[in-house]
Amino acid sequence: MIAPYWNRERRTCILVERTKDFVKYIPLEVATGLEVERIKAEEFDRQYSLMVNYPEVKACRLYVDYSQTIGATKEALDFLGKLIEITDKEYKMATTKKNAAASKSAADKAAKAPTKKSEGQVKKEPVSKPVKPAKTEGKKPSAAQMFQDLIMAGKLTDDQIFEKVQAEFGLEDKKRAYVNWYRNNLRKQGKNPPDAK
Repeated sequence: MIAPYWNRERRTCILVERTKDFVKYIPLEVATGLEVERIKAEEFDRQYSLMVNYPEVKACRLYVDYSQTIGATKEALDFLGKLIEITDKEYKMATTKKNAAASKSAADKAAKAPTKKSEGQVKKEPVSKPVKPAKTEGKKPSAAQMFQDLIMAGKLTDDQIFEKVQAEFGLEDKKRAYVNWYRNNLRKQGKNPPDAK
């Protein structure tokens, strides 16, 4: 039952479970990582169509490779692991990235939450403003962010972009396609990246 699908914008997902009424699937979302989502079967069928002649094993391997950068839940990896072998190292890296992203998201929400103001109290600047630069100071960007920054700069070829990110994050050569994937993703976000050199 596991199979790759895509919608009209060519955004992909992997269907992992289907019942009469509901579908479980894993959309490829850079912002949130790989998570299993559930929607009504008729809604899924309206949005997505099967990627004909695209091997399920290849799609699962590609998603696991992406999970090393964008993160994934254990549930998503368990479904993908039904078709391909996923190493303990891959599990650990993907779930660690996912947990780190979830913690950051929770911290960001907490920092933006409004606080109650007592009567007569002088308005103060939010604590998150002065603290924000200190948080990022000296912190390495993610591989995903570095890919996007170098693509938007438009000064390097795709091979040069990959080599810079590879040197920084130790990526395997088989992940060269990431450059093209991130360029397409930036286009989908309306950011108008320069064409490949």
